[in-house]
Amino acid sequence: MEIHSNVNDIKEELIALRRDLHQHPEVAFQETRTASMAAEQLKSAGFQVETGIGKTGVVGTLNFDRPGNTLMIRADMDALPIQEIDGKSYGSNIRGSMHACGHDAHTSVALIVAQLLSRYKDELKGCLKVVFQPAEEIIEGAKAMFDDGLMKDEKPDRVLGFHCWPSLEVGKVGIHEGYMWANVDIVQINIKGVGGHGGTPHLTVDPISAAAHLYITLDNLFTREISPFSSAVLSFGIFQGGTQYNIIPDEAKLVGSVRTLDPQTREVVLRRLEEISTSVVKALRAEVDVQIMTGVPAVNNNAEVCKDVRKSAVETVGAENVVDPGQATVGDDMSYFLNEVPGCYFLLGVANPEKGIGAPLHSPEFDIDENALSIAAETMVRAAVDYLG
Repeated sequence: MEIHSNVNDIKEELIALRRDLHQHPEVAFQETRTASMAAEQLKSAGFQVETGIGKTGVVGTLNFDRPGNTLMIRADMDALPIQEIDGKSYGSNIRGSMHACGHDAHTSVALIVAQLLSRYKDELKGCLKVVFQPAEEIIEGAKAMFDDGLMKDEKPDRVLGFHCWPSLEVGKVGIHEGYMWANVDIVQINIKGVGGHGGTPHLTVDPISAAAHLYITLDNLFTREISPFSSAVLSFGIFQGGTQYNIIPDEAKLVGSVRTLDPQTREVVLRRLEEISTSVVKALRAEVDVQIMTGVPAVNNNAEVCKDVRKSAVETVGAENVVDPGQATVGDDMSYFLNEVPGCYFLLGVANPEKGIGAPLHSPEFDIDENALSIAAETMVRAAVDYLG
């Protein structure tokens, strides 16, 4: 198989597809145009197609003539509610929506990989499933697809995916074995006090004061109770209380995210967070209700699959350009797939400082060097051919 030349021949189509998707971003569970395009292209390539899996998800299945392994390729489709900066010829046509996380690249690469692998049908065995998942940005799409039976009848033997990564320059591929990205849980702390006049605070139970003391005290959990070799992050994005400068309110609220990389640290952090909140707030005479919404589990890459994907990446970009990107405390519901079957979620370098490309994910300035697209496609095709060949 002339994989490199075949990918190179389709490079312009790949870029055009990505730009079309970039111009038509659709946020979580509204990916109707994207899903329709994916379904049509899969059908054209000979796949059996199911739509409406997890509301707007699409699954394409291609069975080869000989028995063998089942490989699943997963790509997320949704955009973000972000207003893109002006100036791109292929910029978003939808005000307030933008592909600021590279899901347009993920979808376009998966479609091209499906198309190329269908050409090799007579030389492969087993089964290929290509999944286009909605609503990754709100961490609900994978679960919705699973609830609709994605893995119920027959689990694949292996799953692959990738994510654009602006911390790596174009030409680089990042592969990390084991826990790569974090568990992400949401915590809401509701504090109940006794409101009153700002001039007579001694007659009140001030929930803002209690919340402020708790906010500072929780730092101690991460600096004195968690090993410096165990990653854990607590970030509060909401601190609410009061509506008037001279009124002490009767309620305050903290809402944030807890990010950990391993199950043991996660258990300790969530347990101690509740214990500390209860102790600190009660010491200040207020009442507290701690609500923990269990979120997405950690992205955990299988060592054996990573080894095989690394081989494919080396064949694509050379050994010197395949790196370990380390761990990060971002989250992704690719983790649900990786918890079900062994797999690898590799990172694609998309930055190019010479072109002014390198803004972080979820930024209105985010973009990719489109030369990275063919690197992702070739790596995926090589990994699939090695596994299904």
